[in-house]
Amino acid sequence: MKNLMTNKNLQVHLTKEEHLFISVVGTDGIEYKDNIDFYLNLLKIVQITPEVSNYQKLLRENGFDIDLDDLNDLLQLWLDLNILKLQEDCEKKLVDLNFEKYDRQIKNFGTLPGLTEQDGIEFQKKISASSIGVLGIGGVGSYIVQGLASMGIGKLKIVDGDIIELSNTSRQILYREHDIGKSKVLVAKEQVALISPKTEVEVLNTFIDYANIDEVSLFFEGIDFLILAADTPRGEIEYITDRLAVRNQVPWLTFAPFGFSKIFLGPLIIPNKTKTLKELIPQNNFIENSKLIKEINDNFYSTIMDPYNGMAAKMALIEVVKFITGYGNVSVINKRILIDTSTWEIEHYDLEN
Repeated sequence: MKNLMTNKNLQVHLTKEEHLFISVVGTDGIEYKDNIDFYLNLLKIVQITPEVSNYQKLLRENGFDIDLDDLNDLLQLWLDLNILKLQEDCEKKLVDLNFEKYDRQIKNFGTLPGLTEQDGIEFQKKISASSIGVLGIGGVGSYIVQGLASMGIGKLKIVDGDIIELSNTSRQILYREHDIGKSKVLVAKEQVALISPKTEVEVLNTFIDYANIDEVSLFFEGIDFLILAADTPRGEIEYITDRLAVRNQVPWLTFAPFGFSKIFLGPLIIPNKTKTLKELIPQNNFIENSKLIKEINDNFYSTIMDPYNGMAAKMALIEVVKFITGYGNVSVINKRILIDTSTWEIEHYDLEN
């Protein structure tokens, strides 16, 4: 058996019944009623030395005698339960690749069942090589950009034509009061440079609509993924993005907080592999040629509280990272998840059925 180490998320607990419970990420853990000192000693030995050939000797020195076959069977069980991992020396690789900044997320990947820290390094390479388009850099968009930069994304292309107002500074994480009156995309570019100097950033200072879709499509050429974080033109923006994604043949994700306490996530759409948004959720055919209707709707006032922006964006980022790296299955391809934070109820919708 190769050299071993304990899972970096390993924790041990004594229950009220004085049973030993061993827990790690991704499994239900295991509980032992007897021989607790033996199991604790073995775990500590693995943490001290990775060399399996020494374990039986060290256990005997501590007063525990176990048959070698039985020891190997136990070690294999712990490997299967994700309690133990094959030992890796990835520290030099992190330095060589300039990935030390991301060691926690790289090692986080490595704690999952069936994955290693080397897998985490490969996932980080994918993140660092990816180019992401972000449409809208307001409430959720600023959280998206901040999160992508923090994770070490290779390139960001950001589109927004808005300027920073006082109220933005209470719910849009990239902006401060001294930024009032400045372009959102230009300030966002400055902030990304502070968070992740290696991330390349391109910006387009405009609002998207059907009239300038060609300009935005050209700007987004070469991206690997598109995130919709804008909410205007209302009732149109998702379908404009749908058309843009088909034109650029790029996967994209829609999500947003809404209705005071709710957040929807998805669908994630892949041109030529999934249905388009228009096919999954046909657009409402409201007739808005009434001047009075337009005047009333023009008074719509977007209201939000910061936690909803942050929650929605972080939920979306998890799905984006799944898609980019392949570390897990994307949960919202052709699907939508709805969370109501007033009750914490969660609903899942299969949009194909």
